[in-house]
Amino acid sequence: MKKQSALHSWSMLLMSLPKGILAFVIAVAGICISLPLILLWVGLPLLALTLKTCQRMMTKEGEQVGRWLTNKEQQPSSTDHLSELRWQGWRSLVTVLSQARTYRAVVYSLAQLPIGIASFTIAIVLPVTAVAVMLTPLAFKISTEWSLPFDLNSYDPVLSFLFTDLDASERAWAVGGIGLVLVLLVPLFLRAMGRLYAAWIQAVARTQDHSTTL
Repeated sequence: MKKQSALHSWSMLLMSLPKGILAFVIAVAGICISLPLILLWVGLPLLALTLKTCQRMMTKEGEQVGRWLTNKEQQPSSTDHLSELRWQGWRSLVTVLSQARTYRAVVYSLAQLPIGIASFTIAIVLPVTAVAVMLTPLAFKISTEWSLPFDLNSYDPVLSFLFTDLDASERAWAVGGIGLVLVLLVPLFLRAMGRLYAAWIQAVARTQDHSTTL
């Protein structure tokens, strides 16, 4: 099996935050508004619509991570998704409330926000940090040629301790080499984070597991 795309994993991790915000807002706002309105009967179709929407978002995310794990392109679906969200009487609400996936969808909608925040942060911090460390020699050269009133390496006791026999310029190149290694490892880290995220989605959506490779 081909390796999963690191770029696709990166975009998936980035998009987990806006999806998490959307799912959280829909779940919390929909449930909080519909429950008091049940006394007026208006809340029943609104509650059913909220729960079906949560189910739909969870299902779509499960399909996305499944395509990433199997390296398959998105296939057009012939299902009328709008019909799934239409109010079809009391039986519609009873059916939704009797399904276990409904409550998993609510869990997904609430938990996706903190998970999305963590995923988005990692997706931003990992590549930015690796590139910044790799560009240390360039930063040192600029600070030296422009006669900036500080030494980039003099404030880091760790570098001075690890590279005691090197001067500031040589330490900058050593750190740049470490940064280059980190940049080369970023795709591996992103794929690993993508698989962790996919495991969460598959666990809550109860989708079929797929074997993956590093």
